[in-house]
Amino acid sequence: MNETVKMLLNHTSIRKYKDKPIDRDTVDMIIKCAQMAPTSSHFQAYTIIEVRDRKKIDTLYEVSGGQRWVKEAPLVLLFCADLYRGSEYFENTDKAVFGNTECYTVAVIDAAIAMQKAFIAAQSLGLGGVVVGGIRNDVAVLSDQFKLPDMVAPLFLLCLGYPDETPGLKPRLPQEEIHKIDYYDNSRQSQNIEAYNETMKQYYIDRTGGETSDRWTEHCGKALMSKTRDDVGVKFRKKGMLLR
Repeated sequence: MNETVKMLLNHTSIRKYKDKPIDRDTVDMIIKCAQMAPTSSHFQAYTIIEVRDRKKIDTLYEVSGGQRWVKEAPLVLLFCADLYRGSEYFENTDKAVFGNTECYTVAVIDAAIAMQKAFIAAQSLGLGGVVVGGIRNDVAVLSDQFKLPDMVAPLFLLCLGYPDETPGLKPRLPQEEIHKIDYYDNSRQSQNIEAYNETMKQYYIDRTGGETSDRWTEHCGKALMSKTRDDVGVKFRKKGMLLR
């Protein structure tokens, strides 16, 4: 097994960081790697904002629901879906097209792939981190704080730093639940999920010393219903996205 595969298979989210700054060469390399991510039709429909202003960090902390790693991470990168650049500069186009669902989907995928490239690069350089989607709790506030024009939407943060913890690996679904061949085979789905529920229940018992014993389906149901963010689509439409 090569070192890259070993690193990927040992991925964990890191939420506690050493009091050690990340030098500019490292930051620049992480961004360069993000920029080399695959992108639909070479649109590169995303923007990465490095957040240094402590007041803006405080805003991200508050909007995300008080996730302390947002405040504590030495490097915070805000990833945005960006259709503004294309709508302003692509030639021979109908601007209305940029408001459709397909363009929005392309921008979100571009941003997500770029973030993953940045994350892998950071891990290879000895950093750890966590992705934070809670910033979508208030798209309007972030649009104002970061001066995001219409057709630019904040999606998630990548918080990075030198790890000061070694959390255990979190079990994943059985591979056959993710990897299908030729068609969507759900003939063993109930059995797979029930077995996985027991695996995750034991994981949470061990991780929390018995304080939590949620099954996977229980945990995800609680998470989903605690943050439905029903207004995100409305707010994105106000920014000129998802109009058709």
